[in-house]
Order: sequence, then structure tokens, then C-alpha cells
Amino acid sequence: MDNWQDINDDRLVRPIHPGEEIADVLDHLDINAVNLAEFLRVSNQTIQAIINGQTSITVDIAIRLGKALGNGPRLWLNLQQKVDLSC
Repeated sequence: MDNWQDINDDRLVRPIHPGEEIADVLDHLDINAVNLAEFLRVSNQTIQAIINGQTSITVDIAIRLGKALGNGPRLWLNLQQKVDLSC
């Protein structure tokens, strides 16, 4: 049983950045980042930076995404928190 714990401790699993999930959602909905930015009333640069993993999801963006996509802000904040804690 100790070997199993050692294997799990050594395994590095990279959490999914919220931007990766946003990119998947955009593909699924067949819309682009510009359309999403306009709908959320944020700049295209903000959305592109999030999609590219260069910018974190803020509470404001999480609320906007949650309302726009109907899944609430917690999903987005939880994804971001996992990325932040993995560093």
C-alpha cells in the first residue's frame, strides 16, 4: 500500500486552465472569442488572454461567464483555483 501512495504523490496532474474550457465551449457553440467578448461586454484581448492561459479568471469574469453560459460562477472560479494552487 505504501508503493501506491508513493506513485500517487509523484504523479503531477496539470489542472485544466479555465481558458482551455472556454475554448472548448466556444468550439461546441460554434462562436468565436470576439462574439463572446462582445456578449460579456469585455475586451477581445481579455478573452484571448484567458483562452491562452495568460490571464486568470476574475470574480467579475466568472460571474459574466456563469450568467452567459448558465452554469454559474463557481465552476470558473473552481477551475482557476485549481490552477492557482498547483503552482
